[in-house]
Amino acid sequence: MPSYPARASQLLGQTIDNGALRIEAILGAGAFGVVYRAVDTQTGVQYAVKRVEKDGSAYYHTRERELHARVSSHPHVLTFHREINAGRYAFYVYDLCAGDLHSVIRKLSFFREDELIKRVFIQIIDALEYSHSRGVYHRDLKPENILVSAQSGDIDVFLADFGLATTNKLTASSCGTPCFMGPGMQSLVPHHKPYSTIQGDVWALGCILAEMIANVRPWALATPEDKDYNDYMMDRTILFDVLPVSYPAYLLLRKIFGTKPEHRPSLATIRMEVLMMDTFFLTDEEAAECGWSDRIEKKKMRKLCVYGGAAVSSRRSSVTSSGSNYESCTETPSSASCYSYGSSSSAFDSSSAESSQRLVTPPAPAAVEVFHTIEKASSRLELAPRLATA
Repeated sequence: MPSYPARASQLLGQTIDNGALRIEAILGAGAFGVVYRAVDTQTGVQYAVKRVEKDGSAYYHTRERELHARVSSHPHVLTFHREINAGRYAFYVYDLCAGDLHSVIRKLSFFREDELIKRVFIQIIDALEYSHSRGVYHRDLKPENILVSAQSGDIDVFLADFGLATTNKLTASSCGTPCFMGPGMQSLVPHHKPYSTIQGDVWALGCILAEMIANVRPWALATPEDKDYNDYMMDRTILFDVLPVSYPAYLLLRKIFGTKPEHRPSLATIRMEVLMMDTFFLTDEEAAECGWSDRIEKKKMRKLCVYGGAAVSSRRSSVTSSGSNYESCTETPSSASCYSYGSSSSAFDSSSAESSQRLVTPPAPAAVEVFHTIEKASSRLELAPRLATA
């Protein structure tokens, strides 16, 4: 069981909002707040409630709350219900979900489930497309920030965690979770050339699709220092060799992972191609021909060997250089989304890893954000009037 600061536990059993909500459990805690499971004392409906302090980080909390509220009406965005102010704290009330997409991927729930992949991925696209239409660009898309209604069966998903979202179409800040950030977004020093936040979201969407199909990430960092990504830059057909995906799925991923952002497909194009896809997976014959048979058979076996919410599997070894600015996404665990029942700050167990096999992706590390003084100031000035008229 994870341990939490004593101050976070003081609310357990207490009520907020004039007795309307009773705090029942801690779902997660981090540098910027605590998330609780709460119950409506009248209806019995359960919610996720995030408590934040009204201190120096108020700007970030305000940005997250306002931008989330702007897109909350979409059926596949996590519903933001209301804000409760109580002294030094603010409480944000959200729907409570059953878990996150990472946990579903880890259980191999999508393995050879073409229709389920289409259902879930189209919901993600629709939520993202709506957010963009409302002038909100997420900047931290990853399976941990996509919540699910169930761990299996007819899964619905909900886009969550707008803590790094922005209203700027172009940005010069390095922001996001490293293994889901596109080339040119990784630097920790000021950029000379801004990049498109829309295209940054599209890149991350491709990383999510690759995980849903293959249960692996194609690389840890989209930088020349990453051997896997550098190999891809030298020969883009290698993506078809390292991911057990169908040829049409490979072609779509290759378009999304285009080196020139302006040449990447739009969300509408990705949506259309996904809907037209016959299958995302190799047939048994194709797998045998390209040497994937043994590894796919292992996936079949692991899908039958799920216990305690975790698949029995190996973990891919680190592929980043020791001099990388970021920790490898394949090695660094983080908490699951704390807006769901399944939150945990511990890493999942792994058996001996074989560096030649890309098997299962552990949770991504926490997102990072590096704002430049000019952009941060302009964002503050730009945020208030746009939100006031939203």
